[in-house]
Amino acid sequence: MSFERKDPPHKGEKEVPEGIPDCLAGLTFVISGTLDSLEREEAEDLIKRHGGRVTGSVSKKTNYLLCDEDIEGQKSTKAKELGIPFLTEDGLFGMIRSSKPSKGPERKEFKEPVEKAASIPKRSPQKAEVNDVTQKSLSRGIQPAKQKEQNVENSYLTWTEKYRPKLLNDIVGNQAVVNQLHNWLKNWNEQFLESGYKGKGKKQNDPSAKKAVLLSGTPGIGKTTSAKLVCQMLGFQAIEVNASDSRGKADAKIYKGIGGSNANCIKELVSNEALGVDMDRSKHPKTVLIMDEVDGMSAGDRGGIADLIASIKISKIPIICICNDRYSQKLKSLVNYCMLLSFRKPTKQQMAKRLMQIANAEGLQVNQIALEELAERVNGDMRMAINQLQYMSLSMSVIKYDDVRKRLISSGKDEDISPFTAVDKLFGFDGGKLKMDERINLSMSDPDLVPLLIQENYINYKPSSIGKDDNGVKRMSLIAHAAESISNGDIINVQIRRYRQWQLSQTGSLSSCIIPAALLHGQREILEQGERNFNRFGGWLGRNSTMGKNLRLLEDFHVHLLASRESNLGRETIRLDYLTLILKRLTDPLRVLPKV
Repeated sequence: MSFERKDPPHKGEKEVPEGIPDCLAGLTFVISGTLDSLEREEAEDLIKRHGGRVTGSVSKKTNYLLCDEDIEGQKSTKAKELGIPFLTEDGLFGMIRSSKPSKGPERKEFKEPVEKAASIPKRSPQKAEVNDVTQKSLSRGIQPAKQKEQNVENSYLTWTEKYRPKLLNDIVGNQAVVNQLHNWLKNWNEQFLESGYKGKGKKQNDPSAKKAVLLSGTPGIGKTTSAKLVCQMLGFQAIEVNASDSRGKADAKIYKGIGGSNANCIKELVSNEALGVDMDRSKHPKTVLIMDEVDGMSAGDRGGIADLIASIKISKIPIICICNDRYSQKLKSLVNYCMLLSFRKPTKQQMAKRLMQIANAEGLQVNQIALEELAERVNGDMRMAINQLQYMSLSMSVIKYDDVRKRLISSGKDEDISPFTAVDKLFGFDGGKLKMDERINLSMSDPDLVPLLIQENYINYKPSSIGKDDNGVKRMSLIAHAAESISNGDIINVQIRRYRQWQLSQTGSLSSCIIPAALLHGQREILEQGERNFNRFGGWLGRNSTMGKNLRLLEDFHVHLLASRESNLGRETIRLDYLTLILKRLTDPLRVLPKV
C-alpha cells in the first residue's frame, strides 16, 4: 500500500499569478487530491498569501473544494451533499488574476477628481492626530507636556509589558482555569483563617481543601500574568519568588519582605503571626506568595521541595506555585498538597484576535491569516508572538503572510515533545494532515519508546478513513497491514542495533511508526471492560524485564546444580525436563504438611 501523493502532472509548468493581497479574504478552501501544477503545500501558501483560509475537512463554512479531478473520496462526497462548488487550479488562478485592476481608460475616470482633491489643502494625519490629542488633553485639564512625557514612556516599553492584560477578559484563553483560581483565592481567608481551619473534616481529594495551588503549562501562555492579575483584582499584595534562582532551604530568601526587610525567609513569611486572624486588615494588606518555576528546584537543592511542602502546611497566607511540567519527578510529592490547574495553549484564532488588537493600536496593517500563521509558528506562545510582531514592526508597517513565513521559517519555537504527545499527534484525527517531515520528527523524538507505544496501542484505534464498516472487515484489514509494517520495522531495527546500520533509522521509523499511524489514525476505543481510554505504556519492556529475570534465575539454578556434582546437564535440558518435577517436589510439602 502506497502513502506517497502523486506528483502534479505539469509540475512547475504554469506561471503562478499575483493578485491583490486580500483578494481571497473571507473565502475558505479545502484541498483534495493532486493538483495540475502545484504541490498541496504550494497551493495552501498561495491561498493564504492572498487572504484565504485553508481547512482540512469540508463543512458548511467551506466555500470551495479545490481539486482537478473528482476522485470520489470522502471530501468530494460531503461537498456534493452540502452543495459546495468544485474549483480547479486554473479557476483559482483566474480568481487571483481577476483581482488585479485592469489597465486602460478606467484610470482617466478617476484622474479629474484626484486633481480637484489635490487642490484642497490637507492636514497631515500625524499632525491631525497630535492636534486631536492636544485638544482632548486640554479639555481634560492635562498639560500637553505631561501627555508627551507619558507617550514617550510608553514608546520605550516592550509590547509584552505595554499590552499586559489588565482585566480577566484580556487573558487569551484559559478563562475557566482563571475563574477557578479567582474563586479559590477569594475564599481562602474565609476557609482557612476565619473558620479556624485545622485540616479536619475535609476529604483529601477535595481540591478546595488545598492551601496552595499549582499552575502548570508551557512557557508564554499567561500563568504568572494570570496569578498577578487575580491577586490585584482581589486586593492581595503579591510577593514573587523565582524558585529556580532561590533554591534550597538556606537560600530560599525573599528579597522584598512584608516590612521591606531583606532577611525574611519563606517560613517566616507564611507563619508570621502578624498575618493571623487578629490582625487589622485595614492596616495590613492581604498577602500572597507566588513561587515561580518550582520545577527548577532539583533534588540536590538541599530539600527545596520538602521545605516548600513544610511551608504550605503551616502557611497563614495563600501560596501559588507555577511550573512548566507538573508531571516532573521533582514535583511528585508537591502535587499532593496543591490544587492542580493546567493551562492549555490558546488556539491560533484566539491569539490572532488579540494580536490584531495590538496591531491596530500600533498602526500596523496585517491580515487575520498572517496572524494565524504567526500564532501557529510560535506553538501557542503568546509572549513570543507579541515579541515577533514588535520586531517585524521595526522594519515594516504592512505585514503580509509571506513576511511572517520568511521571518519564522528558520526561527520557529522548538517544542520538547514527549513520546506520549508524539503518539497522540500521530494517531489523532489531524494525523492525516501532517507533512512527512513532521511525522518523521514526531517518530524520531524518542526512537526507542515511540515504536513501543505504537505497537502497544495501534489495535485500539478506529480509523477515520474507513467510513461505514458494519462488519469490521475494513478495520481488520488495516490492522493486518499495520501489523505487517511493524514486523518489518522490527527486522530493520535488528539491522540498526546489531550491525550499526544507522542510515536505516528513518526507514525504520517509517515502518514502525508512520505507516501504522497513517493507516489507523482516528478515535481510540476500549477493547476490554474496565480498560482506561488512554495510551498504555509499552508492555514489551515489562515482559523483557521478566524474561531477563527468569534467565538469571535459571542460570543461578544451573550453577548450583553443577556445583552439587549431581548433574552436568545443560540449561535447556533442565528447563524442559527437570523444572516441572523440581517444582512439584518443592511445592507439595507446602500444600500437604500442616502449619506449625
